[in-house]
Amino acid sequence: MTRAPSLFFSTADLQLARENLQREPVKSALTMLDSPPAEPLAKAQILALRHILRGEREAGAAALTAIRELESTASDARNAAHQQAMSRLSTLAMLRDLPGGEAALEVEIAQLPLASPQGDALATYWAAVVAMAVGCLRDDDAHIDRATASYRQAIDQHIHPEGYIRGVVDMEHKQTEPHGYQRQLSATCALVLIAEMASQRNIDLWAYDNRAVSIHTAAAYTHYYYWFPERWPWGEGLTRAQTEAALRREGAFYEMVNRHQPPRGIETLFAEQRPLFCAYGGGLTTLTHGAPRPQKRRWKLW
Repeated sequence: MTRAPSLFFSTADLQLARENLQREPVKSALTMLDSPPAEPLAKAQILALRHILRGEREAGAAALTAIRELESTASDARNAAHQQAMSRLSTLAMLRDLPGGEAALEVEIAQLPLASPQGDALATYWAAVVAMAVGCLRDDDAHIDRATASYRQAIDQHIHPEGYIRGVVDMEHKQTEPHGYQRQLSATCALVLIAEMASQRNIDLWAYDNRAVSIHTAAAYTHYYYWFPERWPWGEGLTRAQTEAALRREGAFYEMVNRHQPPRGIETLFAEQRPLFCAYGGGLTTLTHGAPRPQKRRWKLW
């Protein structure tokens, strides 16, 4: 199997981005590509993208040096540790062709927080994201199977037909969890990342459903309450300012969702939010996933 240049997109996706650099929405992402964020892990990831998109080996070398020198930051939040790990893994995945890139990736994998948490659905999903990343990077079917099983269990048992994710936002968390919308968004992000990484291995989790419930059900739910936070049923006081900030922080996955099954009204959200970027949630997805894939020609006999 030909190795993809990234955990989340293929060589064909990269070429499609190159062909659309002067067209929206890809064009809107170039500002961030040329002026990386100040946050070190985010900056390293943008530099790595410049390396594989434009062939800027100096940018890639700078990203590799930055990742080596940045120490992992301990966190009491288990999903935060896994999110930081994904920032580092998704950056290093784009730097494997550089001298020392493969070795740096192996060092990173050796110190990953791979343990699957118990009793916290959100942390479990993020642990599965890291497992899928390791499986894809190492061609390790055991890790891929573990992540795939977690994803399917989420569809089968945790995503309610209305769209909320049990164990993430539900009656148990209604009074005790003040950030339910962010949790729902983060859980949806994690599941989308698993599906997109699986697609790079020709495993179609995007189409997986159980009685018409799928990842798209959860994505549509979070998208709806982005616009109508006053109707959020899992606690009072959610505002548009909060949903906008949450999606800007962690909503880059919606470009991936849009490629597979666009939620109704998503273009309005994109008008507010693009370019979308999340260092642990798929990267600069407006650049890598924003251009629509060419439609396959349908030949007619008459």
